[in-house]
Amino acid sequence: MKKKLLLFFAAFTLIFLCLPAMKTFAADGYAVDAESGETVDELSPYILTTGSDAELKKVNSFTVYVPADKKEFVIPITFNQKGLLICSAELSEETDRSYSDFTIFSDEACTNRISYSTYDKTAAIPKAGTYYLKFSVIDYSDVKPETYVFGFTAKFINGNDRALKDKVWAISANIESSKPVYYKVTVPKTGGLTINLESEYSSYVTLLNSSKKAISDETYYYSSDNAVYFAVAKGTYYIKVKNSSNNYRIKYTFKAITDSSGTEKAKAKKLTAGKAVTGVVTTADSTKKVDWYKITLPKSQKVKITFTGSTSGVIALEFYGGGISGSITRSLRYVNDDASFSAETWSSDKLPKGTYYIKITKDAKNSSGSYTLKLNK
Repeated sequence: MKKKLLLFFAAFTLIFLCLPAMKTFAADGYAVDAESGETVDELSPYILTTGSDAELKKVNSFTVYVPADKKEFVIPITFNQKGLLICSAELSEETDRSYSDFTIFSDEACTNRISYSTYDKTAAIPKAGTYYLKFSVIDYSDVKPETYVFGFTAKFINGNDRALKDKVWAISANIESSKPVYYKVTVPKTGGLTINLESEYSSYVTLLNSSKKAISDETYYYSSDNAVYFAVAKGTYYIKVKNSSNNYRIKYTFKAITDSSGTEKAKAKKLTAGKAVTGVVTTADSTKKVDWYKITLPKSQKVKITFTGSTSGVIALEFYGGGISGSITRSLRYVNDDASFSAETWSSDKLPKGTYYIKITKDAKNSSGSYTLKLNK
C-alpha cells in the first residue's frame, strides 16, 4: 500500500516541477489550483475513500509562489477529521546553493510543528481543524529569481471510526498504533461476515456488539490472502482493528445463511444423499445449543460426509449411532476449512443398517461459524 502511494505521488510531483512562475507576483506570495488555474486562499487535499489503484493516482495539485525577498509563504489547509496527510512540496529549479523547506504547523503563528516524514511524505493529523503549511527557501546564489515556485500535491486518508458498506473497500489511516479504529456494520439477517484487509503489516481483529463489548476472541490477521469470519444474528456490530501500518484497506462481505438443523434430537433434520444443507452457529448462540441431523441407512453401505465451512474459533461435529462403537468427531477451525470424512467401523468401510445422528456445537462462548453438510451418494 505504501509503495503504491509513493509511486503515484512521485509521478504527480514531477509535473509541477516544470511549472514556471508566469503569474504577476503578489507581495506575500500566493497559490494556484493546478486544475482550474484559479488563485486559492487555502489548500485542500484529495480525500481518498476506497484506496483502489485508480483512486490512489488522484491528488489535488497546486503551484505555490514564494516572494524572493521574504523567502517564505504560509497558507492554511483544513481537515474535517483526523487522519494521514500524504503530500509533497518540491522547489522548481533548486540549485546547489538554494535549499527549500516545507513544514506543517497546527497554529497560525507557526510555533507548534507537526511531524512530517520526508521519507514517505506523510504527516499524522491528530484532529480536525485548520493547519498551516510553510514553504520557505534559503538561497545563497549570486543571482536570485524574482519568485520561487513550488509544486505541491496532497491527498488525505480518514483516520476516524466510521460505518462500512457491504462489499465496499474503505481506506483507513492509522495515526496512533496504540489506538484501534472501530467500524460499524449493520447486518439485515442471520449470516456470515467475511472481513478482508490489505495492509503492509499485521492486524488484530475483534468483533464487538452494539455496546462495543467483545463477542469474539481477538484474531491475528497476517496476510491479504487470508480473511476473518464471524457468524452473526441480525443487528448492529463493530469491527475493532488494531494495525501497525500507517494506512490499510478494509472490507466486509455479508452472506445470509439459512439454518436447516433440528433444534433437538427428536426433531433432527434428515440428510438426503446428494443434497447439501447449511447451518449457522452465531456469536449469540450458547455453547449448549446443538444443531441436530440424522441419517437413516436402509442397508449396510459406505458413508461419506462433506463438512466444510468458515469459523472464528471451533465448530465441532460428532457422528454416532448404534452401528458403531463410540463416535466420530471432526472440527472446523478456520476460514474455508474442510473437515469432511468417511464414517467407518474398526472392521469395515461400511456402516451397518440403522439410524445415525450428527451433533454440531461450538466449543466456546466467543466462537461462531457457518457450515455446509452433505451425505454423499
